[in-house]
Amino acid sequence: MDPRARAGRFVPAALDLWVAALTVLLLWPLLTASGHPLARDLVFTPRQPFRLAWLGLGDAPARAVPLDALVSAADLVVGGAVLARVALVGVLALAGCAAHRLLRDAHPVARAAAAGFAVWNPFVVERLALGQWALLAAYAACFVVVAAAVRLRRVWDEGRGVRTRAAAGLLVGSAVASITPTGAVVAGSLAIVLAWTRGTRRLAVAVAVIVQLPWLVPALLGATGSVGDPAAVEAFAARGERPGGALWSLLGLGGIWDGGSVPPSRGALLGHVGTVLVVAVVAFGWAHLRRLLPEAAPRLAVVAVVGLALATVATLPAGADGVRRLVEVVPGAGLLRDGQKWLMPGVVLVVLLFGAAVHGVLRAARDRSPGLVATVGTVAVLLPLTVLPDATRVVWPTVRPVHYPDDFSRVAQVVDGTEGSMASLPWAPYRVYPWGAASAVYDPASRWFDVDVVMSDRLSVGRVTLGGESARSAAVGAALALAESPGGATEAGADLRRLGVRWLLVQTDSATRPALPAGYEQRFRGAHLELYESADPVVAQPDPSSLHIAAVVGTDALVAALVLAALVLAARDRFVRRRGLPAGMLPRTQRGS
Repeated sequence: MDPRARAGRFVPAALDLWVAALTVLLLWPLLTASGHPLARDLVFTPRQPFRLAWLGLGDAPARAVPLDALVSAADLVVGGAVLARVALVGVLALAGCAAHRLLRDAHPVARAAAAGFAVWNPFVVERLALGQWALLAAYAACFVVVAAAVRLRRVWDEGRGVRTRAAAGLLVGSAVASITPTGAVVAGSLAIVLAWTRGTRRLAVAVAVIVQLPWLVPALLGATGSVGDPAAVEAFAARGERPGGALWSLLGLGGIWDGGSVPPSRGALLGHVGTVLVVAVVAFGWAHLRRLLPEAAPRLAVVAVVGLALATVATLPAGADGVRRLVEVVPGAGLLRDGQKWLMPGVVLVVLLFGAAVHGVLRAARDRSPGLVATVGTVAVLLPLTVLPDATRVVWPTVRPVHYPDDFSRVAQVVDGTEGSMASLPWAPYRVYPWGAASAVYDPASRWFDVDVVMSDRLSVGRVTLGGESARSAAVGAALALAESPGGATEAGADLRRLGVRWLLVQTDSATRPALPAGYEQRFRGAHLELYESADPVVAQPDPSSLHIAAVVGTDALVAALVLAALVLAARDRFVRRRGLPAGMLPRTQRGS
């Protein structure tokens, strides 16, 4: 075998091992213990039941569409414990491996530096500490979208077969990013901006539109297009992690609204060092990235600047007023409220710029003193870990798995598959379990029990409690509040039955015990959970109209079929390119001229 060909195969494998090592380090508690991760927004259960709300057919905004539906489908095959590990490892591995493959023409050490930085940077660490793995899946897939868009433009004139397979890769990458609406918007923007040429523009727009459909169609058809609480804009705006303001933290790829997700080093000197390094990388690496990725760099920079502007706008008085008006009036504008997440394309750009900058420094070192190359390379590869040395301090408590008490399984035996709804008490979306993580976690009831579960959607951020977006949740909450008032238990019970609430689940680990409405009898009592059932029949709640269900399910089925076909085509194209098959073995449409 040609030594250069052997090296060409060895280098990507070695870089993948480096990504794997960092992934294992960041997820160590999850990979070395049994159980399910259950902290912050990271909630996995043994089997997540399927319900129409996962497709956006509920009365709340479609924020996790189609993510929850995909998790329910995957749980049928592998179960939540395995899925959690596959998902989190896969997200980090995809980010690092796709990043170094985008810089295939750079020095191997520069590619290693970019791969490590793709996994170990403030944006990834802070979002992982918050438990938002789906947003990180979108971030990782953005590297694939960039690569696919570049390839589509390069091969557009090589024949319809090659063109089709390149377009398939763009659709697959965009679809992976689109498991949440935010990822769909970012991936669609990247697809259009990076793949846009006279010949490809219609195809790029088509890909961008297709991946929006799973969340956009239910939002347009039903109550999921409701407006949000304008107070959420300030609550979820990017924040300064240290002196210098929010913009200074955003430039350092941090600035998340949740202070509990920020490593302590980000608030001290190393935080300032991190921002300075990002600015220096942008300044020095730009020219080198233009040479390494001439088609992608300028266009990616445009999307990154727009993302930075969206992340910053809510931190400015006039900008915050404008976003509040949008959230108050425009359905779906609540997507803008978490500003820092729009840094996603900017983080992708900085990762690539870091690799390009290291490539330039290594070339300069080699020309001046070849002996410096090893030293400079080592420093560059370890720099992300040096500047963010305490990443595991905030990530490990979130990803450390726990074991659910048997009470959950025993309650499931009673309620699974029954008619009517279950209300989860105490009436709050987050709770702290003495048998779980020290931090508050999103109530796992809706993901555990195969029955319609109604929970509070009024989030508390600091001292601010935001208004909910589900009319039914608000009505159930009002009835439960009535039970707390003197003499209100009887009326509260009647209201709950009119709202279809058959079951009351009381999670007794909470510090306060809620007052129960009249007319509910105990069906189970354990150390952690109690279950009550209405003694009288409840009023059946209307389901979404058949027309809405057919429209949403039909749209999702069409998108799934297109993505599956694209996946087959992209895999075949990858096989052909890896094997280097001669033109005579390819279909005529793939032989070029």
